[in-house]
Amino acid sequence: MKNFVTITPNGQFALDGRRWYCNSTIYFGHHPGAMRDWFTDESWAINAPVLDRDFGRMAALGLNHAALFLTNAMFFDAGKPVQKGYDRMDQVIATAKKHGIRVTLFCGPFIDNEAEYFRITGRKWEHDNRWLPSFNPVLFDAYVTQTRGLAERYRNEPAVLGYGDRIDRFHKGFDNVSIPFNLKEEWAAHLKRKFGSLAELRAACGGKIEGDPKDFHEVLLPQESKFNGSLQNPLGYEYILWQKKTIGDTQAQWDAAMMKIAPQQVMWTPFEGNTNTWAMIDGFSPETKKLHAIWMEYYYFEVTRVGPVQPFDEWAHTTEIIHRRLSHQLPVIYNSAYMMTRYLKRSVQQPVVICHGVQLGYRCQGAETPEQQAALVDRVNAACLAADGDGWHYWNWTDDWESSEAHKAAQKKTPTDFYWNGESMGLYDHDDDPRPVTALVSMYSRELARRSGGTRSVASTGVGHDGAWPSKTSDVLLLSSAPRNYNLFRRLAYPTVAAVSGALTRCGIEADYLWTAQNDIQITPETLAAYRLIVIADNMYERDHRDLPDKLLRYVESGGTLYLPLDRWDSLKDEHGVKFDSPAIRKLSGVDPAGKKTWPGADRPCQNWPFGSNPAHEPNLDAQAFPRLIWGICPEFRHRSPVASKVALLAFRSTDGDTFTVVPGLVENAEVIAVGKFPAGSVPFLYRHKVGKGTVYVNTWTNNIFRDHDAQIDYGGWEYDFILDLAAETAGVQQANVTGGAALWLRNTWGYFWKQM
Repeated sequence: MKNFVTITPNGQFALDGRRWYCNSTIYFGHHPGAMRDWFTDESWAINAPVLDRDFGRMAALGLNHAALFLTNAMFFDAGKPVQKGYDRMDQVIATAKKHGIRVTLFCGPFIDNEAEYFRITGRKWEHDNRWLPSFNPVLFDAYVTQTRGLAERYRNEPAVLGYGDRIDRFHKGFDNVSIPFNLKEEWAAHLKRKFGSLAELRAACGGKIEGDPKDFHEVLLPQESKFNGSLQNPLGYEYILWQKKTIGDTQAQWDAAMMKIAPQQVMWTPFEGNTNTWAMIDGFSPETKKLHAIWMEYYYFEVTRVGPVQPFDEWAHTTEIIHRRLSHQLPVIYNSAYMMTRYLKRSVQQPVVICHGVQLGYRCQGAETPEQQAALVDRVNAACLAADGDGWHYWNWTDDWESSEAHKAAQKKTPTDFYWNGESMGLYDHDDDPRPVTALVSMYSRELARRSGGTRSVASTGVGHDGAWPSKTSDVLLLSSAPRNYNLFRRLAYPTVAAVSGALTRCGIEADYLWTAQNDIQITPETLAAYRLIVIADNMYERDHRDLPDKLLRYVESGGTLYLPLDRWDSLKDEHGVKFDSPAIRKLSGVDPAGKKTWPGADRPCQNWPFGSNPAHEPNLDAQAFPRLIWGICPEFRHRSPVASKVALLAFRSTDGDTFTVVPGLVENAEVIAVGKFPAGSVPFLYRHKVGKGTVYVNTWTNNIFRDHDAQIDYGGWEYDFILDLAAETAGVQQANVTGGAALWLRNTWGYFWKQM
C-alpha cells in the first residue's frame, strides 16, 4: 500500500490507474461501541486483542476500507494531546494496513458545549451561546484543531484515505427548535444584505410578512413561525437556501484548511441523506464542485415509514408519509437510493459514497429478520451502482457491547434495563458469527473488483495523470422544483420523485436527476438541452423560480420532449409562493379556453359515476376535491395501457387542497390520450401537443398516480407507466434497456404482485 487514492477531474476515486470503489464498513471496536470512546483502558483491553481478527475478516469479505468513528476524548485533555490515544490509533492503522484496509478518521462529536471546547482547546469558552462555526471564527478554528493532530500525524500515510467532520448545522440537537441566540441576528443581516430594505423583502413575499415586522430583526425565523419551513411560509425557502449555502461555504473552508495540512488525502462532507421525517432542515443540497467527497447517510426508512413516530410540530404543515408493509417489500427503497445518489453525482460531480445499514425491531424502520437486512442492503447497493456511485460504508461491522442486539437474553430476564439501540445491526453479530448479509457483501466485493479492472491512459482520456472513466449520463432528466425540495414539503416531494424514478426504471430508463436550482446556482438552458426527455418529478408543477418556465419553453421549442404534471395552466408561484402570470406555462400547457373541446366523452355525462354523494364534498384520506379520479384511455391508445379504465384512489396533489386541473379547451394540435370521467362529462387527464420542434405531454392530475396514495407508497404497479413510455418514444430515447438493467427485475418482483389490476 504505497500510493494514495486520488480523485479524477470528473469526480471518481482512482488508484494505480484504475477506478477505485470505497467498499467499506463502519468500525468503532466492540466495547463500548456506538460512537463512544473505545480507546479507554477498559475498552482497549477488550478491543485490541480482536483487531487483527476483525480486519482480517474484512479483507476476507473483500472490503478495502473501514471508517473509524472517534471521539475527542481519545486525543485531547484540556487542550493537550493524549499520547496514549495516538499510540493506539497507530496500532489500529497498522493492523488495518497489514490486511490491505484503508481507513477514514471520522472525528466527533459536535463542539457545542463548554466542556467539549475546553477538552480540545484548553481554553475557557467566552462566546456565550454562539455555537455556530459559520459565524464564529473561534469555534471554526476549534473544528480545525479537532482534526489537525490526526492529519499532521498521518498526512504521509496512504493507508489513511482521509478525514471526516460534520462542521455545522443551524440547530442544536434534532428538534430544530432550540435556536442559538445569535442566529436571528445573522438571519436579519442576511436579509438586509440580500433585499436592502424591508419594503423590498415585503414585496418579494407578496406584500405581507408574518408578524408585520418593522425591522429586519423582527422577521421570524422558521422555528418561530406558525408555518415553520413549509410551503405556507414565504420565507421558508429563503431560510433554507441561506442555511445550505452558508454551511456549504463553511465546510469548503474546513476542507481547504485541512488540505493545506494533508493535500494527498480525502476530506469527506457528511450529508444526512433523505431526512424526510426529521424536524431539522439540513442535508442534501451541496454546491457544485465546491466540496471534496460526499458521505451520504442513507436511511432507507426515511422516505416512508411503516408507522408514525414521535409527533414533531412540523407535521401540522406537511404530514408524515407512512406505508403498511415491511421495508424490504418496498420498491421505494431502491428508487430513492438511486435518485439521491444520482442527484449528488450529477450536481456535486465528486465522489459519492452511501453509508447505510439495517436495525431490526423498530416499527418505524420496518425490518424484522437478518434475511430482510440482506434484502435491504442488496437494494441499496444495487441502486448505488446503477446511479454510478462510488461505493458504500456498511453500518456497521459488528453488534457492539452497548447494542440491544447484544443483550437479547438479558432483555428477557430484565426487560426494564435499557441498552443503547445502536445505529444498526452489524455484518457480524455479537457472538462473532456472520449474518446472511455477509454472503451479499462478498458478491458485491467481487462486482466492485470487476468494475475496477479497466485502466485508462492519459492518451486515451486526456484528463490528467490519473486517467478517468466516463461519467454515467442519460438522455432523460428527472427534474424537481428546488423551492419544493428546500422546505418541509420534501416529505412529499422525495417519495414522489422516487416513485416517478421507479416508473422510469420499469420502462428501462435510468434517468439523471437534478433540481431546478442548486443553492443559488440555477439550472442552465445548456444543461436542459443535453437531454432528449425531461420529466418534471413534482407531484404537480406549482412553484419554481420565475424564469424556469421560459427555459423549459425554449427547450421544447428547440426540439425537446417535456412531461409536465400541470397545476395552473396560466400561472405559477415563485420560490416565495407568490403567484405570477406565466405566458411560458400557458404555452407549455396547451390550454386554449377558446380552443377545441372535442375528446371522447366530452359531450356526455359519466353514467357509471359510482358515488351516491357529491365527490367534491366526500371526506376521505385524499384531496378534498375530486378525491378519486375515474379515468379511461382513448381508443387509439388502448394498446399502450394494460387497463382501459380505472377507478383510482389517488394521493392528494399538495397540502393546500388543490383540485384536478380542469381544462376549458385545447390548442388545435393537441391529442387527448386519456380522460378523467366526472358527472358532467370527461376532462382531459393526459394529452400531448407540439410546441415549436418539440412535444409536451401534460398530466392534469398528479405524479402521485405512480405512488397510489399517500399512505401506501410506490406500490410498483405499472398501469400508468405507458404515460412515460409514450413520452420516451416521442423523444427517441436511445438508452432505454428493458431487459438488461434493473427494469425487468423491478417489474417482475413488484409490478404484478402487490396490487391487483
